[in-house]
Amino acid sequence: FAFAVRIRHKSTHPTRRRVTMVRGNAKALAQAKNEKKAASKKEAKSDLKARGAALKVECGICKAPMINYHQLRQHYDSKHPKETCPPDPNA
Repeated sequence: FAFAVRIRHKSTHPTRRRVTMVRGNAKALAQAKNEKKAASKKEAKSDLKARGAALKVECGICKAPMINYHQLRQHYDSKHPKETCPPDPNA
């Protein structure tokens, strides 16, 4: 069995021209979108400032930061059982 392979040549006929896609506006929009995406990736997305603002109470012995006084009491009970927890500054 012999198989015939059809080779597609560029047509020189005026009505059968191969049209290449021209993406003028679409290309410009895609480039702008990609630039915006690349710029957003370059920005640091760190929440360290927000975390630092949330840690308001500090252990007087080991300087471990806590979010609130309740956590400080639990910390003293588990890590420093022989020490007394300082009084709540907000009370």
